[in-house]
Amino acid sequence: MYTICIIFDEVNDSIDHCNQITDASIISISFHCTGLQSLDLWGCRQITDASIISISTHCTGLHFLNLYDCHQITDASIISISAHCTGLHSLQLQDCNKISDYGVISISSLRTRLQSLKLPWSQQITDASIILISYHCTGLKELYVYATKITDTSLIAIVNSSTGLQLLKSSACIEVSNYKLSDYFQSVSELRAVLLSIYPSFPI
Repeated sequence: MYTICIIFDEVNDSIDHCNQITDASIISISFHCTGLQSLDLWGCRQITDASIISISTHCTGLHFLNLYDCHQITDASIISISAHCTGLHSLQLQDCNKISDYGVISISSLRTRLQSLKLPWSQQITDASIILISYHCTGLKELYVYATKITDTSLIAIVNSSTGLQLLKSSACIEVSNYKLSDYFQSVSELRAVLLSIYPSFPI
């Protein structure tokens, strides 16, 4: 346990794929490394909301957080992050199946600061949250929503609002109407061109 605190510095560190890491360790880090700016917990499956809520309330200067494959994390963590880590630039929530629109909607409060949001394989994510994210997070440059339940409506909202978006991955979204829209777009203009080829009379 003590080794973790030695490895971690006040700026950033990674303990990804450490499956034996528990809440006790992360909560300890949150108390003693309050200047933490970057935290990578990819694959730390024993981590629960208790860890992330403690990190978000004590390490409010966090800029990067990766919770990829942290299966026990729920909306409670995301709401706490949104409320306390107001300078967050990047949030990775791939394969966090307990996170829903309710939690993601809270992220919209980050507005211009959030630059990267990754939500792949989150089966509870729908248009309800992605439309709000596209309208409010105007600084977003990277958005991964593949294998979610979004529809064409989200993609149209992204085109109309997320003008600075440089990368969009929307493949494997079964509710999207056309295979051309389930793709990897390098810019909003690419997505707009595809949408117009499908809906030529649509005001995009």
